[in-house]
Amino acid sequence: MTLTEEQNLATARIFVEQFLGKGNMTIAADVLDENVQAITGLKPDGPIDGREQYKQIFSSFFDAFPPVPGSEMIVEDMFAVGDPLRVSLRDRVVVRFRSMQTHAKSFFGVAATNRDITFIETHVMRLRDSKIVENVVSATNLEFEMLMAPVLTPLILK
Repeated sequence: MTLTEEQNLATARIFVEQFLGKGNMTIAADVLDENVQAITGLKPDGPIDGREQYKQIFSSFFDAFPPVPGSEMIVEDMFAVGDPLRVSLRDRVVVRFRSMQTHAKSFFGVAATNRDITFIETHVMRLRDSKIVENVVSATNLEFEMLMAPVLTPLILK
């Protein structure tokens, strides 16, 4: 493993465990490029555009869906790819994790249900200079998706 791959893994771990897992927005400047782009269901009408928008959107989600007390995010897979001969595979990290979160406050106009929801996500991140410049999120969050469907469907299926 190269030094860059190790650095990228460290950045991705901090992002997942601190930013996503604990809602720690103070580390955003350390792990997210100022112009980061993210594809996620938390912004169904287009990519998240920039670090400040990422912080705003994710902090709203984290406020409405805090971790279930006593639960921990479980990182199930994490690996780096850094093939210097294939630009398309250079400086990538893939992380798959599972978390339990409670729908404690209104989100996208859907009133709190106080349900504990399991989130299973895979993040494919592209990094440059040990900062995330792109994050594509794929999630198996059927319960969350069904809960949000009445509000999100019109935004997605225009």
